[in-house]
Amino acid sequence: MTHDLPKRTLLVFLSLSLIILAGHAMAQDADVTGTWVGSTVRGGTTMTLVLKQNGNSVTGSIVGYGTGDGPVSGTVKGNAIRLRFDNSTEEWPLLNVKGNEITGFLDGGSAITLRRKAS
Repeated sequence: MTHDLPKRTLLVFLSLSLIILAGHAMAQDADVTGTWVGSTVRGGTTMTLVLKQNGNSVTGSIVGYGTGDGPVSGTVKGNAIRLRFDNSTEEWPLLNVKGNEITGFLDGGSAITLRRKAS
């Protein structure tokens, strides 16, 4: 019976280690680096968003957004990305990242869906 104690202790330690590692993996920020293409629900024009992520900071550019075309910057936290369109509109939409899809609403209320292009 005393020989089982080290085995049980090791099993408990390994189980706790796996739980901690799984929690850490789930808490990591989404990776948004790449080229994203999509449109608003109205589908007026195709937008292309090119992003580069460094830690939780994001920089890039957007084309096809009309007066909002140009540089963007922002932050990623978990599965959320908040972008700032560096132009006169000063929009800061909060969007959701799920795998290869970004969805959410622009400041004007338009729903947007962008999908990552395969590289």
